[in-house]
Amino acid sequence: MSQLEVTGLYKAFGAHQVLAGADLAVPAGSLTAILGASGSGKTTLLRVLAGFERADAGTVRIGGELADGPGAHLPPERRRIGYVPQEGSLFPHLTAAGNVAFGLPASKRRGPTAAGLLEQVGLAGLGRRYPHQLSGGQQQRVALARALAIDPAVVLLDEPFASLDAGLRASVRADLRRLLAGAGITAVLVTHDQDEALSVADRVAVLRDGQIAQYAAPQELYDRPADADLARFVGEANLIDGKLTEAGVETVFGLLPVRSGVQDGTGPVTVLLRPEQLEIEPDGAARPGGVPGQVTDCGYHGHDAVLRVRAESDPGLPVLTVRTMGAPPVTTGARVILRARGPVLTWSR
Repeated sequence: MSQLEVTGLYKAFGAHQVLAGADLAVPAGSLTAILGASGSGKTTLLRVLAGFERADAGTVRIGGELADGPGAHLPPERRRIGYVPQEGSLFPHLTAAGNVAFGLPASKRRGPTAAGLLEQVGLAGLGRRYPHQLSGGQQQRVALARALAIDPAVVLLDEPFASLDAGLRASVRADLRRLLAGAGITAVLVTHDQDEALSVADRVAVLRDGQIAQYAAPQELYDRPADADLARFVGEANLIDGKLTEAGVETVFGLLPVRSGVQDGTGPVTVLLRPEQLEIEPDGAARPGGVPGQVTDCGYHGHDAVLRVRAESDPGLPVLTVRTMGAPPVTTGARVILRARGPVLTWSR
């Protein structure tokens, strides 16, 4: 059952077509992340779902009820949607508890609901504080509690962690995931952060040219992107030429196995190698084979390192990206040997 269903959604602003036939079915109780390049229409899609914008064509159904479509348009307040904007948008003259209770019927505003929700989001005892007395992370937690207060059918989140620092973002994100999963609430999260989308969502939808280019579980999207452009967009991608055979795919790295169920036949193909599928070792290693190259750049990220390597034996190869655990095993300028491991994904050329 899909708690939220979008079919053939179109939306333009003047001559600029933003959504061009978007289709999306979000399963009940799941969290879907919407990814897309800047200006791809992510926030427009969210605003149409919320009822802040009306679609030019297509339909939006929430819990099976038509919210937007031919002859129908439910206003935002009748859609049972909780909305969390980027900056929280709390009312400065209301306390945290007052902000949470704002959307409730008057009879419930002085009850235990606000205090209970603040406790759920880790803000027990802070209900009397005003927004200016709260940190950025605390304000976002208040905004989330306010969205949950109305017992929503769907929660929509528009890049709610964008203004938080990395450590706080991870903490608030984990709380969000725990709360939504515990309550069985359907949610749609718009984000520009690919790591965030892959780590927090049950499914990820990539918006491209006004349509959903692929909608899949995070691992499926990363391991089996629908095309080379999606491979480049979701994570880093090394794209090289190969020749598909019955035994595998022949590449400059030798014969590599192909992911099952993705392509049949033989002939020229484009091969996807993720950075973690490349191994690097100092030049002159005892093992035969491999592709010699020179490191042009090293980036250290603490938990891993990303190196750029220019192949020396094959000028047709692009500069390759390699990811290694921990500190870089070599320095910039070093000559190295590259090896690849499969299985790999391929597309016909």
